[in-house]
Parts: sequence; structure tokens; C-alpha cells
Amino acid sequence: MDKRPTPILRVIEKISLTGTMAVYASQAEASLRIPQQWQDFRSAHPSLGSSAKLYGASPCTADRKIHYLTGVEQGGAESVAYGETLTLEGGEYAVVRVDDPGSLRDTWIYLLSNWLPASGRTERRAPEFERYTSMSEAGTPVGPVDIWIPLEPAEENRLAP
Repeated sequence: MDKRPTPILRVIEKISLTGTMAVYASQAEASLRIPQQWQDFRSAHPSLGSSAKLYGASPCTADRKIHYLTGVEQGGAESVAYGETLTLEGGEYAVVRVDDPGSLRDTWIYLLSNWLPASGRTERRAPEFERYTSMSEAGTPVGPVDIWIPLEPAEENRLAP
């Protein structure tokens, strides 16, 4: 990864997702199997068009495994009628647009290992997520992908009366 991304800070309201959850024992397994999870999700929901607001989200768990939901926003035009639900909490997020989906994993590693510790901010215990512009039939992201990392309120906001 040549250029190190600098996140922008955004505040959102909560978003409810519906989709398919899978659990992976390791990052290596997740990297290998998530494209198939997306392919299965897309096959199960053929009405999702290329402009659907697709989300990949990882809730916080204590089991040291990677839980990953492939899904869409509930109540939106692309909403699916069935599946597991996950709420993306409202609040402040660090957001980075990744133009080359091939660098998605390296960008996550950089953000969590380098940018976040150097930022003086702390990750909030809430789902991290990716927002996809489009997904290929093979289950790989097409176009830019936005990474969203939930942040604890800034220190100055927590100290305010």
C-alpha cells in the first residue's frame, strides 16, 4: 500500500441490517471464505441490483472468532425479507474510501495497527463495517469500498459538563 489513507470523521444514526452471518476461526479463513459468503448471499437474493447498498459487518464478540454479516439495510428498497439482523450503532466513525478493493485487507491492518493508535482515539465496542458500491457475481467487491471504524467520543467531549 503506497499511500496511507487518512480517515474522515463522520457521525451517523443507527442502521439496522438484515443478511447472512458466518463465523470464521481465523482471519486467514475469513479472507478465504468471505467471497463465497458474498456469492451465496447474492445468489439467495437475485433481486438485489448492482446499486444495492451492501454491507459487510463484524460484530464484537468474546469468542476470538470472526463473525461476518453480508447484508443490506433493513427497510430500504433493497431490503431482504429474511435473515439475521445486526444493528450498526449511531455515533462517530473513522471512514476511509478504498478505491482498489484488492488493498482492502492491507488498509484495515494499517488503520487498526497504525492510524488508530497514533490518532489518540479509541475504537468503540461496536460493529466495524464496510459499505460496498457493488459486488461481482464471484463475490468480490467492485468499485470503491468504505471502511467504517466506530470511535469512542473524543476526550474533550467526554469531559464536557
